[in-house]
Amino acid sequence: MFPALLLRGGDSAPEKPVASYRWGGSPSPNMASPARNLPADPDNTEPLWEIKTGTHQYSIPTVDRGRLFVAANDSGLERAGFKSTGGGVVMCVEQATGKLIWRLPIPRYFEGVKAPYHFDQWNCGVCSGPVVDGNRVYVVGSRGEILCLDRDGQANGNDGPFLEELTYMGVTNTPTAQLEPTDGDILWRYNLITELGVILHDVCGSTLLLDGDLLYACTSNGIDDRHDQTPKPDAPTLIVLDKNTGRLVAKDDAKIGRRMLHCNWSSPVAGRVNGRTLIFFGGADGFLYAFEPPQSGPSSEIQILKQVWAYDCNPPDFRLRDGQPVPYSKASKNSPDGPSEVIGTPVFHTGRIYVAIGQSPIHGVGRGCLSCVDAVTGKKVWASELIERTTATAAIADGLIYLPDYTGNLHCFDADTGQRYWMHPLEAKTWCASAFVADGKVYAGTEASVLWVLKAGKELQVLSRSRLKSIPITPTAADGVLYLPVQNRLLAVPGKPAG
Repeated sequence: MFPALLLRGGDSAPEKPVASYRWGGSPSPNMASPARNLPADPDNTEPLWEIKTGTHQYSIPTVDRGRLFVAANDSGLERAGFKSTGGGVVMCVEQATGKLIWRLPIPRYFEGVKAPYHFDQWNCGVCSGPVVDGNRVYVVGSRGEILCLDRDGQANGNDGPFLEELTYMGVTNTPTAQLEPTDGDILWRYNLITELGVILHDVCGSTLLLDGDLLYACTSNGIDDRHDQTPKPDAPTLIVLDKNTGRLVAKDDAKIGRRMLHCNWSSPVAGRVNGRTLIFFGGADGFLYAFEPPQSGPSSEIQILKQVWAYDCNPPDFRLRDGQPVPYSKASKNSPDGPSEVIGTPVFHTGRIYVAIGQSPIHGVGRGCLSCVDAVTGKKVWASELIERTTATAAIADGLIYLPDYTGNLHCFDADTGQRYWMHPLEAKTWCASAFVADGKVYAGTEASVLWVLKAGKELQVLSRSRLKSIPITPTAADGVLYLPVQNRLLAVPGKPAG
């Protein structure tokens, strides 16, 4: 439900995903990068810089024009008149030095979120990757809002229409309180709770998709605080906003909430299929959906997204056995059997969608499945049950898929056939990070605060095993530097100079 739901370029397909800058700095959710000259042994490489980001971080930084956009929780944030509430923060820092440019604290709701709500209580902070588009930054905030921010923060003044940043940040306890150049600047916000009536669960754990002037967002609609019912089964799961104003343009009517297993945390993606754009979304019912974008043109009427197809990512015996439903694993009663939802982000690559199923890690290890689906028809190309439950997003490079599962195994599959070439035990469970492929290397982190580096390819070869101070999150890379987020810090680790 966190970064592993959550990058980069390297998609060699003629029909690439529609552009938006997120998850590192590329339009694609593919956890692979064309970056070169990266470190093979980060533990024995002196960082260029290292900054504290809080105590919890589950989001992949976005690199854009000399800046890094980072999301975390607000623990340890220093600002006059501000007191940490266990909320979140979005930060903008210099790519070369890590120096702060601006930050926007997002406090928890001071009045508390009462039943049937069950979210924003774990100090997870902002679990959404910032999306950068020109001079704007879009992110799903920790308190259930979609935010449009000024890329320059308050350094160029407080731009509207939103002008109440001091109150929003909770900086109202001094008569001399005023905005500072290093504060964030909210341009507009859209509240998922008040506008749609959704029941958020645990976290708002998805990243936005930008396609032209449209923002696609998962609403994180989920089950109640008792984990018994879906209070809003007909609430939308996927919505579309006008990126300029935050106006609701369209929403789905797939009734995913009626088949809800836990909560919707997956992020939408886009792809060009036979000359048209389709929006792909992994649901909390374990299905992969394809939708048509809303019709273009000015209209005040809220459109309904047209469903093109739906594919069940769960093999039949995951749902039924001897004609009876197989129970869903829960925190209160772990089971290796039963259906799972889609938490990681589907990856569009060479006309196909690659998607795996999983559950919250507190539900325990269990049976999983990685599916390859034809993007035109929604039909299965191949599926492998060799992988167990996972929250990760696939990394695809040179015809190979790299994907860790919660059990702690890193798998390498053939993208065309589904053949597994190798499986490497990572010696600890992994749910905070996807594998990241760049420069012929595969980076994979575990909850034992270990970062593995393996050689990319059909032959298994370990290059290094680094012990870190905190649990590593999915990294990104640019300009010969590996940007490595861990739970409480962000490190910039250089590789070897070219030549």
